Amino acid sequence: MTRLAVVAALGLALFAACGGGGDKTVAEVGGRQVTQQQLDALVQHFRREAQNEGKDFPKEGTRGFVQLRNQLLGLLVYRTELQQAAKRLGVNVTDGQVNARLGAPAGGETEGDTNGDTYARDTVEAELLKEGIAAKVTRRITGKTIAERSARRNAALATFLARLQRETNVRYEPGYAPGS
Repeated sequence: MTRLAVVAALGLALFAACGGGGDKTVAEVGGRQVTQQQLDALVQHFRREAQNEGKDFPKEGTRGFVQLRNQLLGLLVYRTELQQAAKRLGVNVTDGQVNARLGAPAGGETEGDTNGDTYARDTVEAELLKEGIAAKVTRRITGKTIAERSARRNAALATFLARLQRETNVRYEPGYAPGS
């Protein structure tokens, strides 16, 4: 583990031990909690990515940091909405499917990279869920041409996703809503 990763892990552990992070709910999506710990892990992923690319990352407490953090919370909310919609439609994604898309060997890493970062896995899972939802929502759509079928499928999926976001009850803790 790199020195930076050790320092980050210790910092997160100390933060959690002092009552920060942990299981505090920052949003609730259709009755399912999104926690501060999940959000912190996603922020940490993007902080690491910025460092790896030699780019600046907003300092905690700044307006830029709060905006970025809240946008990332929006991503977690969207993924939770997808999971709930997939469950209602009977769409399942297995670890094997995620591993195959990641190019990981069967029975390989399932929890994340060596830093415990699950961003890649979570992203692939969300994409597979969206593909499964799209297949269910568009399965009966027809058209005379490929272009016509494609346009109708895209419109049906866009309508479904818009309705999903409109109808899913999402509650944010004060200061955490995207755009706040």
